[in-house]
Amino acid sequence: MDSEKAFKGLLMETGRYLNLTARGLTFRACFLGFKQPEYLVVEVPRSAEIEAALSDSQAIIGSFLTLGKMVRFKSSIVCFLKKPVWLLFVAYPPSVENTYNLRRLPRVDCSIPCVLVTLSNLKKYSGSIVNLNAGGCKCIVGSVSPGQARIFNSEKLLLEFELSGGSNRKRLFGDVMNVERDGDGVSLGVKFSGNDKVVIKELSEYFLDMVNSLST
Repeated sequence: MDSEKAFKGLLMETGRYLNLTARGLTFRACFLGFKQPEYLVVEVPRSAEIEAALSDSQAIIGSFLTLGKMVRFKSSIVCFLKKPVWLLFVAYPPSVENTYNLRRLPRVDCSIPCVLVTLSNLKKYSGSIVNLNAGGCKCIVGSVSPGQARIFNSEKLLLEFELSGGSNRKRLFGDVMNVERDGDGVSLGVKFSGNDKVVIKELSEYFLDMVNSLST
């Protein structure tokens, strides 16, 4: 199964981040290693909320991203150590329950300032990303009148933007799939294509955080 292959991919990649949920609290953890078929080892942040959730719970849900998919598993807490760092030992999951294709999930509303560069003539436009998922986004460009919208038809773009909490500017290529009027400007439906895997991974993690924040 694809989900089982994805889970095995997690085991081969130490240092990967995953989300854990205990007693309704979701937090980011770092995968350090495993002993099959006994346990996984993850490092968790120091936090009074996380400490309370882990101390009062036996069950835990894990989720992580790989190749645009969100994979989830349910497990139990084996041990929680606090020295020299906070380490959580999670029982090796008997199965991976759900696999979601993030690129097919509905987009999540957001407001991220961006700069769009049309690759045909290298012109720059200021805009805003108003919704996204791991496969594409909707951009509003206010500096172009609706009557000039045709300049974006079938255009290839370079999007430059910063994610909340990020430390550097992201760049993604995309194809304009549709163009519509939007008030005094135009809205562009953009499908990401041919991009840096590292940036796509960061974007997928950002999207997953947004999904989790809406579901809690």
